[in-house]
Amino acid sequence: MISNAVDFIVIGAGSAGCVVANRLSAAGGGSVLMLEAGGPSRGLRYRLPLAATTLWFDPRSSWLLMSEPEPGLGGRRIPVPRGKALGGSSAINGTIYNRGSPEDYDRWRDAGLAGWDYQSLLPYFRRIESHWRGADGEHGGTGEVAVTPLSRRSPLTPPVLEAARQMGFPVTEDFIAQPVGIGLPDLNVDRRGRRVSAADAFLEPIRGRTSLSIQTGAQVLRVLFDGRRAVGVEYNHDGVRRIAHANREVLLCGGAIASPQLLLLSGIGNADELRTLDIPVVHDLPAVGQNLNDQPGASFEIRTQMPLTLLRSLRIDRFVGNMLQWALGWGGVGAGPPIVAAGSLRTEAGSGPPDLRLNVAATTMAAKIWYPGFSGRQDHKLLVSVAVAHPESRGSLRLASADPESPPRILYNLLTAGHDIARLRRFYKLAHEFIRQPALAGVVGDVTRPAAPPANDTELDAYLRLVTGTTSHPMGSCRMGSDAASVVDLQCRVRGLERVRVVDASVFPGQISGNPHSAVMMLGDRIADAILGRPPLADAQPQSQNRP
Repeated sequence: MISNAVDFIVIGAGSAGCVVANRLSAAGGGSVLMLEAGGPSRGLRYRLPLAATTLWFDPRSSWLLMSEPEPGLGGRRIPVPRGKALGGSSAINGTIYNRGSPEDYDRWRDAGLAGWDYQSLLPYFRRIESHWRGADGEHGGTGEVAVTPLSRRSPLTPPVLEAARQMGFPVTEDFIAQPVGIGLPDLNVDRRGRRVSAADAFLEPIRGRTSLSIQTGAQVLRVLFDGRRAVGVEYNHDGVRRIAHANREVLLCGGAIASPQLLLLSGIGNADELRTLDIPVVHDLPAVGQNLNDQPGASFEIRTQMPLTLLRSLRIDRFVGNMLQWALGWGGVGAGPPIVAAGSLRTEAGSGPPDLRLNVAATTMAAKIWYPGFSGRQDHKLLVSVAVAHPESRGSLRLASADPESPPRILYNLLTAGHDIARLRRFYKLAHEFIRQPALAGVVGDVTRPAAPPANDTELDAYLRLVTGTTSHPMGSCRMGSDAASVVDLQCRVRGLERVRVVDASVFPGQISGNPHSAVMMLGDRIADAILGRPPLADAQPQSQNRP
């Protein structure tokens, strides 16, 4: 067995882990060993934003996890795509960049997380960004993370946005300054149209830093403890079992699935359940793996009256031309997801965070490259998706066995809370009202999925339970809190233990009404400061008064 020692061990090279490794290995930090179970995120599909969906179900880039049979979905098991490469899920996501709504974080403060309100977090959001709008009170201009606008606007975007106005929904051109509304999102894509994952932003520029060692293909088996003090990890690398010692701290950054799984494998969790698997109990912490949540979402498909969807660009000659355009760094179809419009909306009067997530895509998953005169007919279709931004349903993550390579038991319990199915039903009806606005009269045609419209709420609920999945934003399974039932405290230290923290989306107490990538990077940046004993960043910029 091979052994070595460093100051910090970072487990997982995802959105938070890459930031943590960058900050801790810089001057004034210490030596860092980063362990990533996946491989490098190189190759065309990782760089090409349009190819994101091809990465979700490939065993080389995704863990191919599935949920347990979901009681609220008629016993269906649903996919849980999680990235298996440097960059973690930021290497395979849809590249959409936003922060959610300030009210999301203010609710954390109101629930007892002092210092986790939006105004306190804003300096960290700004510090990581290199936003195309430049630095101001809302945006960051000199950070590591490239944020650019969608380089190609769908010809269907103007009528869709006009339909939103006709519905009374706000239209936004900047989801940071005006996070509530519908519009075209910014992307984690550079000016040449290449994906910028957390690894691209925070690891690649510091590859030569001698204080940082990155090992891919390194499967961590357990965290090692001396009593209740973390002292290192045991892991497999290249078929060899190794031990790494941490002189200062062990940081779990594996995400809402891998981090609680590793805590449980290390003997931290519900003591009775650990004993049934013959795992020695280090610390009885029943909340580990509980509070797992994701946004339930459903969709329908509509045939368009005009051939203006992505299918037009998938004709083989046009597709080749589009890929050449992207390869030359000229943007185009390949440089982003096939979005017509997207956003987060309030559907009820009053303040508070948005409750509806709405997305209109210029394609369906069934669309394929086609050859004139040879391929079978494909109809031009839009995919309209709705999701519950802040679900009440809560699930859990448990071990299936003591084998670290055995997938965990993931149960979201989607739509088991009564309000969630009621909200999703209402949002589905709102989306149907939306597509029938006058601005879209000459654009959309028949709904093709479902094949027949639900005749009543009972039939609609049955359809929703048949098609509902998630937005692939799992959170909460190592909940941060000021109460004794939480897993980590307000600096992400695991309660009852020493020198071990969890730093990823698993600590978020609930969902945000946006995409979590930026929030998880912000978390990594803030906690790195806490580890190094630095005071939280102060916001020196005057803030915009334009927020709704």
